[in-house]
Amino acid sequence: MKLSRHALSVAIGAVLASAVAAQENGEAQRLDEITVTAQRYEESLQQVPISITAVNEEQFEKFQIDRLDKLVYTTPNIIIENNTGTSSAAKIFLRGVGADESLFTADPAVAVYIDDVYIPRQTGAQIALYDIERIEVLRGPQGTLYGRNATGGAIKYITKKPDGNNTFTVDGAFGNLERRDLRGSAYFGLNEAVSGGVAVMTKNREGYSTNLTTGADVNDQELHSARATLRMAASDITTVDVALDVVRERNGPGMASCVLSRPLSLPRPPIPPATTPPAPFNYPGCDTDGDPYTLSSNLRTKNDLDQFGASLVSETEFENFTWRNVLAYREMDNLLNGDFDGQNAVLLHIFQDQTQDQKSFESQFAGATGNLRWVIGGFYFDEANEQPTQQSVFAPGVLELIVQDTDAYALYGQGTFDFENGFSLTGGLRYSDETKDFFKSATCTNGQASPDGNAFRCANGQTAYVTRREDSWSSVDWRAALDYRFNDEVMAYGSAATGFKSGGFNGRGAITRSATGVISDAITTVDEENVLSYEVGVKSTLADGRLRLNANYYYNDYTDLQLTAIDPNGAFVLRNAADVTIQGIEVDFAALLSENFQLTGNIGTIDGEYDSDPSVLVAAGTPTFPNELKQAPDLTWNVGFIWDIPTEVGGFTWSANAHFADEHYQNVANSELIKTDSYTLVDSRLSYAPSDSNWEVALFGRNLTDEDYITGGFDIGALGIAAAYYNVPRTYGAEFKVSW
Repeated sequence: MKLSRHALSVAIGAVLASAVAAQENGEAQRLDEITVTAQRYEESLQQVPISITAVNEEQFEKFQIDRLDKLVYTTPNIIIENNTGTSSAAKIFLRGVGADESLFTADPAVAVYIDDVYIPRQTGAQIALYDIERIEVLRGPQGTLYGRNATGGAIKYITKKPDGNNTFTVDGAFGNLERRDLRGSAYFGLNEAVSGGVAVMTKNREGYSTNLTTGADVNDQELHSARATLRMAASDITTVDVALDVVRERNGPGMASCVLSRPLSLPRPPIPPATTPPAPFNYPGCDTDGDPYTLSSNLRTKNDLDQFGASLVSETEFENFTWRNVLAYREMDNLLNGDFDGQNAVLLHIFQDQTQDQKSFESQFAGATGNLRWVIGGFYFDEANEQPTQQSVFAPGVLELIVQDTDAYALYGQGTFDFENGFSLTGGLRYSDETKDFFKSATCTNGQASPDGNAFRCANGQTAYVTRREDSWSSVDWRAALDYRFNDEVMAYGSAATGFKSGGFNGRGAITRSATGVISDAITTVDEENVLSYEVGVKSTLADGRLRLNANYYYNDYTDLQLTAIDPNGAFVLRNAADVTIQGIEVDFAALLSENFQLTGNIGTIDGEYDSDPSVLVAAGTPTFPNELKQAPDLTWNVGFIWDIPTEVGGFTWSANAHFADEHYQNVANSELIKTDSYTLVDSRLSYAPSDSNWEVALFGRNLTDEDYITGGFDIGALGIAAAYYNVPRTYGAEFKVSW
């Protein structure tokens, strides 16, 4: 923790210096107050005994936060990247905990919500931002109010709502890599009781990597989406919001660059008999030019994503409480045909055609009785997934069908009692129950099947089978917090909470039957994941409201942490890793140094370790222990500024931000081949708006220092496969915006 203490002292010193400068300037300006709904009712960010990052519209624009993964610029201790092989699946790790398996049999540990509608799948969760009022990132387990599998944290989107005013906005961006973005929104009032809004967006960019086999650009972007909202005053006390959204993505899949360089004359590692390729098995060389943005692929890849969502939210204001209901339906189709080896050969190809739909309903009551603020509610969630898939290692693999249905419900309640002496006590309980029905079948590529459910060995050595599994998990989770307000500007708190993530099945596992009749079943059941979390922190507003400084220390004790690894044969393995302890420090600040200059930043540390030798490491072929946690950099920090420059010809605004992440591993085996080295990203934007005008133009640059680093990868040494995915290189261009 020596590094943590040093980082904390540097951060505190920087903000205190900012505070002194602000005080000496003697301005009367104050930072804008931030209102959040982290505890299901509106309250000031500085009065909530929870670690929260809130991002508003100004930061979206000035700091170029236009997609979920850009939240790394505003939030400490968070990693968000495209999941390996995808262009729209979000791999989210918060305080060293998350999930990098996009198959629906693995649930994320950081929950995503859009207007309180739960988004359960990584696929499609890499959301492009538009029509958003603010985003709240809740760090740490949310076992009481946002309880479904949120052992790592929760990300809440709050969309814009029509307010009866007529407003229209069009903005766009053009830049290198043939970037062409266009967004438009219109809000209008139909009458005193009904108002509505429509927002549309299209984002296009050519690929930033080159496939040397075909000469084509890959890792491109093509996205089209629309959202419509309708707000109705059903009565004097009841408001109803209806929302529809649709997304159509035709991006190519994420394409990896080979990082395993061996001369063809050298023998490859021994290949397991079940996956022995035709002789000779000397693969084409890789990384021959040393350029991380070139690769080779012999596959016609595809990644089509279609999503549709509908929600109805009603809110009734009674005298002492509010009754809120959230009814939602969503569906998704994703066709993925990906090359995961980065070489011009059939080493590791994966095809999958997922269909998903979900239905959910949540009803909650929130109110105040005397000094008691309280929330009670119930949640129901039903999800169905089906996916034909084929994983080909050296040769076409069996044709699989994976199906899983999930039913989940929960009852929860939380209350905060405010004492007269400045103390407040919060307590909450949640009961969660989940049932999952799992089905998987495999048909050999020569057409042989096993209709009776027994593992059947085909003539070509493959195994056909049919299996059905069902299991249930339940948990009672709690939260307790005590905070003390020294005055209106400074609050300290301490909390303890638990979190629960339901168990599941190793969906990518298989059943095999040897030539001698020995059956091996790798479709194992995964136990639930639990966490006990402790946190102490301080929230303060200083320098007459010109400085906001928050700091906290967290300690998370995980039991049966769920992790994904790849075994030496190239099989994906989802298992309970072990018990894990993670602790660290987080500091965030905002300082108004003058009327026109605002400085923001944060710093976070992660100190995590396995408490015992985890079985998932053995599955990954790791010979030694201990290993470091994956996706857990020791240190991350962000710093940014917004500088408004008024002139006689109009107003200029210069904004810039920098994001640093320490080195960290991409897999549980701690492979050095696909390790992410430490990196710093720098973005900047300069805008101009004439006085008394309704338009604005801007120049922007992202990753200005043109850093390249690994965002994900595979290292399967026994198969001679090591491939890495890289970030987007430097981009730049111009933007415009017109409002009326």
